[in-house]
Amino acid sequence: MVYINPIEILELKDKEVNQIDSSIIKKSKRRLFADIDLSDSGFYEYNGQKLTKSDCERAIEELEDTNKIEFYSHLSTNFELNKFLANGSNELLNNQKQESIYKLPEFVDFISPYFSAKIDNILLKSFQNKDLELFSSALRAEYLISKNDLNKAYKSLGNEIQQRIAETDKLTKEIKEETSNYTDGNIDEVVKIIKKKFPSEFLNKLPIYFQSQINKIAASINFLQLNIYNEFNTTSVPLSLLEYLLELNIESVSKPTFEKNYNIVKKKNDERIEQEENAPLLKKWAKILISIQSKVDNVEDETLKASDALSYVKSSFDLNELNKLPSFANEIRTQIGYSIRSMSIASWNKQSDIKNALALINYSLKINVNESDKSKFQKDKNELQELEKKYEGVLVCHFCETNRPDKKVGITKEIYNETSRNSSGRSTQVQFRTASIFIPRCKRCKKKQLLGKMVYYPILIVTIGLSLFLNIEYNQKNSYIIIGTIILSWVISKVIIALYFNKQGVKNNSELVLRNHPLLIEKLDYSWSFNQPSASNLESLLQLIFGRGYYFINKVTTNFIEMILSKLNKQNR
Repeated sequence: MVYINPIEILELKDKEVNQIDSSIIKKSKRRLFADIDLSDSGFYEYNGQKLTKSDCERAIEELEDTNKIEFYSHLSTNFELNKFLANGSNELLNNQKQESIYKLPEFVDFISPYFSAKIDNILLKSFQNKDLELFSSALRAEYLISKNDLNKAYKSLGNEIQQRIAETDKLTKEIKEETSNYTDGNIDEVVKIIKKKFPSEFLNKLPIYFQSQINKIAASINFLQLNIYNEFNTTSVPLSLLEYLLELNIESVSKPTFEKNYNIVKKKNDERIEQEENAPLLKKWAKILISIQSKVDNVEDETLKASDALSYVKSSFDLNELNKLPSFANEIRTQIGYSIRSMSIASWNKQSDIKNALALINYSLKINVNESDKSKFQKDKNELQELEKKYEGVLVCHFCETNRPDKKVGITKEIYNETSRNSSGRSTQVQFRTASIFIPRCKRCKKKQLLGKMVYYPILIVTIGLSLFLNIEYNQKNSYIIIGTIILSWVISKVIIALYFNKQGVKNNSELVLRNHPLLIEKLDYSWSFNQPSASNLESLLQLIFGRGYYFINKVTTNFIEMILSKLNKQNR
């Protein structure tokens, strides 16, 4: 829309508004057209425009409205505003003044179509040329634009911003589809491009009219940083983009999401910086991790025993040192924990070694990992403990509680359960059932128990013989003394053999010990016995009396000896 002030071209600016009537207008019009006809070019030069008689005619027709006569008359004396409406000269914007007429809605509505067209052009050019002063001045002149013309005043700038958003979204798509020209080496250039496309010092001066576009800019930058984070080995570029994004005056429900993303990326970036600073230390722990991971395969193919795997883990690194490492080592700590967990699972699945499987998972629980990972380790431990309870006495040798049992050296024990006893005259018939219980045992325990028996019986015989000899030597032929001496000899031999087994860390395989074995203890509580039932009532009674009596004395003696040994062991420690 071309602005032409008819008062100015008719040279009526010196006239008062009430003096301007149709006769004066017609007279001035004839003079104007005569000048045009007599000019060499046939045009009227007006603020850099070449007007034809038709252009002038249309402008002069505006004076038929008396209100417009007043407005044009004022504009003819307001040089800066008049010139701005005609050719967009910057003098008005550089030296803005408030005048009373600007408060008239009718006047603003009158100049707004011309004013908004010029502002539209200036905003676009100043934004493209990075002229912040002119850009800011143009925005401050919004009071001379009617609400109906805001779309016209901001159209070109809005289109420019939208185009830049589209270009950013296109770049995001190319990065996501791996078709962009960017690499890890030059991806940081994106930050400069975004800052150039969306200068925050300009955008933050925009009025509320542009709020929706500013929110779109923020969303576009956020998607860009997200894809860079996913596709490139960098956290600094996404962090820089998010920092810049948050400099914008965002008023969107997505702002908390942007802030959350910033905190996440900043944390990752800080960790990466810390990792780079501690690269030598990380390299050391990376080697340890790789070595542990390699042993997992050995446990699975059974070339490495679970017990040796546990020893290797304990010797391969200092647990306290690992746990004291700063947050940059969180990932390495977690991976070491999971590697040991894998060892534990392989120890059970491939080697059925519940004891060392539990020891390994307990070791992984000592590593400082996050609660989510620790709960997984604890769940594995709980499952292993249930299996240990279910297979108690089967998976681990009962006599040493350390080694895996060996099927070749287990103990098969016959137990008996009397089902009925019928007496007819002098004869008695007894019926019973038997069960063979296989008790797992390791080779080491078998060897130590055999040696124990080889030591126990000679000691018992020698002790009894020596006691009897001393009694005879001192003429102590009293039967009570002899019996007491034999019992004392038996107790002494029991103490000696108990000391032997205690030192070896192995339980005896006597019936007293076997009674407490998980595979037998329940059955022996329900009328099962190691002794075969006898048809003789007297023999059964004697067997019961002496068997129970021997069992009671043996148990009391053994418990007393174990109590003494336990106290001695505590003192030694």
